[in-house]
Amino acid sequence: AFKHLIRKVKWFNEDINFKSLEEVNLEELLKEVDKDRQKIRAFLQGEERPQNKEVLKPVLIVVESPNKARTIANFFGKAVRRRVGDHELMETSAGDRYIMITSSFGHVLDLNKEEGFHGVYVNGKPVPVYEVIEGKDRIVESLRRMALEAQEVLIATDPDTEGEKIAWDLSELLKPYNPNIKRMEFHEVTRKAIAKAIKETRDFDYNLVKAQVLRRVADRWVGFEFSKLLQHAFGKHWLSAGRVQTPVLGWIIQREKEYRQKIYKVAFPIDEEGRLRVEWVFEDKESAQSFYEGLSKVQVELLEEREEDRNPPPPFSTDAMLKAASDAYRWSLPKTMNLAQTLFELGYITYHRTDSTRVSDYGIGVAKEYIKEEFGEEYFHARVWGEGGAHECIRPTKAIEPEELRALVLSGQIEGLTREHLLLYSLIFNRFMASQMRAIKLKVLKLRVKALDKSQEVEVPVQILQDGFNRLLPVEVYKPMLGTLDVSQRKNMLSRPKAYLYTHGELVQEMKRRGIGRPSTYASIVEKLIERGYVIENKGFLIPTNLGKEVYNYLNSREEVKHFLEEEFTRRLEELMDKVEAGAEDYVDILINLYRDIIEVDKKLEVL
Repeated sequence: AFKHLIRKVKWFNEDINFKSLEEVNLEELLKEVDKDRQKIRAFLQGEERPQNKEVLKPVLIVVESPNKARTIANFFGKAVRRRVGDHELMETSAGDRYIMITSSFGHVLDLNKEEGFHGVYVNGKPVPVYEVIEGKDRIVESLRRMALEAQEVLIATDPDTEGEKIAWDLSELLKPYNPNIKRMEFHEVTRKAIAKAIKETRDFDYNLVKAQVLRRVADRWVGFEFSKLLQHAFGKHWLSAGRVQTPVLGWIIQREKEYRQKIYKVAFPIDEEGRLRVEWVFEDKESAQSFYEGLSKVQVELLEEREEDRNPPPPFSTDAMLKAASDAYRWSLPKTMNLAQTLFELGYITYHRTDSTRVSDYGIGVAKEYIKEEFGEEYFHARVWGEGGAHECIRPTKAIEPEELRALVLSGQIEGLTREHLLLYSLIFNRFMASQMRAIKLKVLKLRVKALDKSQEVEVPVQILQDGFNRLLPVEVYKPMLGTLDVSQRKNMLSRPKAYLYTHGELVQEMKRRGIGRPSTYASIVEKLIERGYVIENKGFLIPTNLGKEVYNYLNSREEVKHFLEEEFTRRLEELMDKVEAGAEDYVDILINLYRDIIEVDKKLEVL
C-alpha cells in the first residue's frame, strides 16, 4: 500500500523523494526548521529586512493547445490567469524565470490560394506565399502583445516537422516585437521534461521546416490540379484527389473485391477445449466438400518437443498503437489519435506521433520502478529497442498503473479523462511495461497433423515454464491430443471471404509497410476519404462507396495523371522529404521538377 502511495504522490510531483528514518538525521533537520522559523519571526517583528533578490526573468512559452498550456502551468504552482486581447495567458514562476504560457491553437499561417501557382510563385525558384489563416489574426495580435512583455520567447510546439513549421512561422511573426526567440522541445509533458527543455533551448531546424513546406506544396499542387479534373468530369465541386488518399482508396477498393471472392475451409480441433484448431483452405467448394465428407479420423504425431524463449513485443509506435486500438475496440484512427492527443497534452504519455520504438534511459527507469515493485527485480529486463535519435516510443510518463489512474479520476483528483482515455492508457501502459520484462520460457510441441491425403505441421505452445512479460500480456497455451482422433462430430466446413475488409488499424499498417503517409497524417488520410464520401465505415471496417470506385476508376483511366496518383510516386516523394529533413536534398530542386511535370500534364489536359 505504501508503494502505491509513493507512486500516487510522485504522479503529482516527481521531485519528491521518500527516505527511511535511518537515512535521515532528524536532529539536523529540526535545527534547519528552527533556523527558518527564527528568520520568519524576526522578519515579522521588524528585526530583519528581506535581502534584495534578483528580479525574475519574464519568459513567454507558446505551445499549440490550451490543454497543454494549462498542464505545464500547473507544474509550477497555481498559475495566475489573465487575458491579453482575446487570448488567455497563464503566469507562474519556475526557478529564476517568471513564465507566461499561452497557446497558438495550431498553425497560424498557410499557403495563399490566389497568388502564383496555387500559392507559390515559380519564376526560376519556387517562392511559397503564406498568409495568416482566417480567424487567426486576433491570436497573432495577442501573441505579439505578449511577446513585448517578455525578455525571451520560447516556441514549444510539437517535436515533428509540423511543429517545427508552426514554430518557425510564429518566430517570424513575433521577431519584430521580440528578437530573442528560441525553440523549446520536449517529448513528454512532465515537470522534469519541461524544466529541462526551458534550460536547453535550441535554434530552429530549418531542414524540418523545408521538409514540411515541400510536403504542403506537393499536396497542394497535386491535390488542387487533379481535383479540378475530377470536379469538371463529375460536376461535383467537393470531390478531391490526392497523392496519398488516391492510392489508399485503391487499396480499399481492391480489398473489397477480394472480400467478395469466397474461399472454403475445413477445420477441426485437436484439443479437448476446442481452442486449438487446424484447417485446410480450398479455392473451390467441390474440393472442400469432398475433403469434408471423407474426413472422420486424423492422426496427430509428435515430431519435436523443445523449450524456447519468447521475447515481448516492442512498445508502441503510432501505427502499432492505432492497430491495437482498432483491434481491441474498433476505434477509428481520428478517435484514437484524439484520445492520445489528450493523454499527451495532460502529461500521461509521451509524444504519440512517432515511427520509433526507442526507449530512453528515463523511460527504462520508469519501467524499472514499476516492475521491481509489482513483480520483483528478476522480472525487469531493460531493452532500448529502437535506434538512437530524438524520437521515442509511446509510453507512460510515470509508473502509475491504469487502475491507480482510474481511481484518481473517480476520486476527482485529476480531471479531463474519460473511460476511453483510460482504455487507451491501459493498452499503452501494459505494452510498454511488458517490453521491459524478461522473456518467457515456453515448452513448444512441433506436431504433424494428417488428414486423408493431406498433412501440415504446426507448432503449439503447451506450457509456460518461466513467467515474464505474460504477467501483463497473456500468452495462450494449449493441450493438444496425440494419436488418432475422431473428428467426425467436431469438424466443420464454411466459406469465408478471400480477404477481410480493412480495419482502420490494418490500413495504417499497410501504409507504413508500403512507405506511404507518416504518423502525423495516418488519421487525416482515412478521415478525408470518409469525409469525401469515397469510403464508409461499418463496425470498424472500411468499405468503398460507388462514388469512391467511380472516382478511382476515372483517375486510373487518365494516363496523363495516373503517374501522380500511384503509390510509387508518393513513396519516392516521401523518401525525398526524409532526405530534405536530413539535409541531404534541396527542396527547391524537388519542387522545380514537380512543377515542370505538372505543367507538362496541364498542357495535355484540355480541361485544365
